[in-house]
Amino acid sequence: MKFPIVNLVLTVFILWLTIQIESNFENYLAYFFILTVGIVHGANDISLINYIKRDESKSQLKYIALYISVIALMSLAFFQFPLIALCVFVAFSCYHFGEQHFYSKLEKSGLYASLLFVSYGALIFGLLFYLNLDATTTIISELTSVTIPESYFLNFLLVSSFATIASIVVNYKNFKQDVPFFHEVFIVVLFIILFKLASLLWAFAIYFIIWHSIPSLKDQTKILYGKIDTSSFIKYIRASFLNWLTSIIGLGLIYYVSTFLDIRFITLFFAFLAAITIPHVVVMHFINKT
Repeated sequence: MKFPIVNLVLTVFILWLTIQIESNFENYLAYFFILTVGIVHGANDISLINYIKRDESKSQLKYIALYISVIALMSLAFFQFPLIALCVFVAFSCYHFGEQHFYSKLEKSGLYASLLFVSYGALIFGLLFYLNLDATTTIISELTSVTIPESYFLNFLLVSSFATIASIVVNYKNFKQDVPFFHEVFIVVLFIILFKLASLLWAFAIYFIIWHSIPSLKDQTKILYGKIDTSSFIKYIRASFLNWLTSIIGLGLIYYVSTFLDIRFITLFFAFLAAITIPHVVVMHFINKT
């Protein structure tokens, strides 16, 4: 299995860039990349649903209706039950990040594989949260009206670290023979340095774009169009453009609303990401099982 050298080079370059630029500019770059590559990687879910249920037209409509309903439900939940909605978002995202990173490196899926997915994703979030404590506690407090003690974030990081190690041990025989474990450790160390130097939003964007969205875009393009090349990528962009545009318009409305509320835009921005992330996680889970 080849080491993701392009991802590594991009990460090292951004690490250098992070040292050179101011935090405000980091945030502008983060918004730009999340709103483009980040949202595009999840904007073709309808095509993926059609792929999963390509021989069942009634099922397609049912799943599309369910997909839209989940987005609406998550949006409502963040206003009515924000703490619960946030926990659900983090839990689903943990699984999703871990699944994207490891599913192609395992021989088969199952309970132990799922535990690895969740624990590795939790490790990523644990690093993000603990290495950006002030920004994390501020956003959570604004979003949920709950102030979480700093010790909780440390405990979350420690538990996720031990869980990841334990899951790797349990899954050891399930890994493909060419998985470079030393490289995996090196990548996590690189994340630690990067997350410590970058602001919360910029750190999240770096991982989300380079180590999640771009690999996911490549996987989805290959699934839908059979290969990864310029023409296939253009087809992907065309198929996802309407959903992407709808998301951008929705985010614009959220920004407009935030100017009338005593809530920072970044807080509502994460709520918006959560609302569109949950159904995408479910779609990708079923894609990976096909």
